[in-house]
Amino acid sequence: MADGIQQQQRRGAAELTELNFVREKLQKFQSTMLQDFEQRLSCMVEDVLQDMRQRELRAHEFRNFESPYGGVSRNNTWHNRMSNPKVPSTAASDVGDSPNGHANGTTTPAPHQGQKRPQRRQLPDKVFVARESYLTTLLQVEHMRTIYHIFYIILIMFLLNVIFYDYFVKGRIDLGLGTFRGGLKRLHWVFGVWLLEHVFVLALYYAFQGWALVRHKLKQHSSLQRFWSHSCLIMYISSQLVFCFVSSSLCLKFGLPFVSACILLLESTRLLMKMHAFIRYNAPRVLAGKEKTDDDKEAASGERPFVPPVRSYVYYLFAPTLIYRDRYPRTSHIRWKFALNRFLEVVAVAFLYAFIHERHIHEHFGEYGKEEMGPSQLILKLFGMMLPSAVIFLCGFYLILHSWLNFTAELLRFGDRMFYKDWWTSHTYDAYYRNWNVVVHDWLYEYVYKDMYTHVFKGSKVAASLSVFMISALVHEQVLGFALQMFFPVMFFLFGVVGVALVYLMRSAPKVLGNMFLWFSLILGNGVLISLYAMEYYAQKNCDLSYESWTDHLVPAVWRCYN
Repeated sequence: MADGIQQQQRRGAAELTELNFVREKLQKFQSTMLQDFEQRLSCMVEDVLQDMRQRELRAHEFRNFESPYGGVSRNNTWHNRMSNPKVPSTAASDVGDSPNGHANGTTTPAPHQGQKRPQRRQLPDKVFVARESYLTTLLQVEHMRTIYHIFYIILIMFLLNVIFYDYFVKGRIDLGLGTFRGGLKRLHWVFGVWLLEHVFVLALYYAFQGWALVRHKLKQHSSLQRFWSHSCLIMYISSQLVFCFVSSSLCLKFGLPFVSACILLLESTRLLMKMHAFIRYNAPRVLAGKEKTDDDKEAASGERPFVPPVRSYVYYLFAPTLIYRDRYPRTSHIRWKFALNRFLEVVAVAFLYAFIHERHIHEHFGEYGKEEMGPSQLILKLFGMMLPSAVIFLCGFYLILHSWLNFTAELLRFGDRMFYKDWWTSHTYDAYYRNWNVVVHDWLYEYVYKDMYTHVFKGSKVAASLSVFMISALVHEQVLGFALQMFFPVMFFLFGVVGVALVYLMRSAPKVLGNMFLWFSLILGNGVLISLYAMEYYAQKNCDLSYESWTDHLVPAVWRCYN
């Protein structure tokens, strides 16, 4: 009897333990769901309030903000993606003029009736809409235009400061031309390599056309068709690796200075991304058996697979976008005054960079490795570079993402000028990375994130996002490392480790404090980044270091100089 009671008690205790375990799990699940719901609801309310504020601003100050040419646009200027945009199959595959219109495409056909739809959420696609850049539209407002004029005057005062300093201290007026002469050495070699790279990129188009034609002819022989496609895929991947290796190794072989090396490496990276985008967009169309349109003479016979015309490919190579489409929205004419102003801004910022290099970077770190260096001197140098580094950061954004891209877009009558968004208002690093460089972000989203999400990690957003960050950090470090001819992975650490950590740490940050911390971290991070690379560069230049083994190349010269 007593044994039975004890067994019942033990059984009851075990059941109670299981119930407590289930209750704890349910409570944790409920708590997680409520937190996620509250966070999503807060974000949705904040988005609605922001849209209302933006609508009110557009109704008063920014009357033409949504339409770059004066009308009222029906499109949402604030977003550049939509789920599964439907494009008529009879659209002409040409670089057509579409003022104030759309030019979009999709790489996968719509599912037929009866076909089972995938359960995984479909990611939205990039859409192109004719619109101006944010700053172009903001500068139409008189208050913002006044701030723009103030920056112009600051630049002029900076120029006068340099002129007087050169005249009274050095006895001559240099205007930073020495920096230009040193930084642009062997530029003719870079131009020659750039031309050869374009020949290679153009040859890729005809190689893709040849693959599509041979594959079409082998459609009756499935095994030969698969062998041909797999062989071409291996050759394509090998050619891309060789393309990347050659451009990087030539920087070392030619001994290119920093500016010339950056031009070569950035152009090589741009062409590499464009080649992959073209192949990635058009290969599924060939595999799906898409044929030419009805107004093509060869469409009725179906003798050839669909390959975009070469004029579409050539226009895409020079267009200020990394996303391939057969057509883009186009403007009706070229605004030559607008293009000239953007080009003059490029020249002005280039001279400003030369002044900052001579008066700040070289002055702070030119003698690094020769002078005595302690913690106090190092801290003073780092904080002395904070404001110049912030100017480099902001002017770099304005130079490339606004002035240069708008200049090329105007010459090519490229309609979609949303090269960036209002990243300066971001309060999380999520929003900052999405809005800072829309051109590169769109490429990473379309051709890396979506493929990783769909095919590699099978719906895991975190793993797909981390892979994007790692690839982006590696490319940034590759450009800086080969341009400076050093192994010093500070960029990779700050971007791929600290930057990723801040994405997750700042997701629940309040808006005001989050924006303040974002700017604090950007200014501090860029100051540390530029200072460390400058110290490493001048340490290798000033210190007589021996490299007896391969491990000596891995130890920073900053450390070896004083230890």
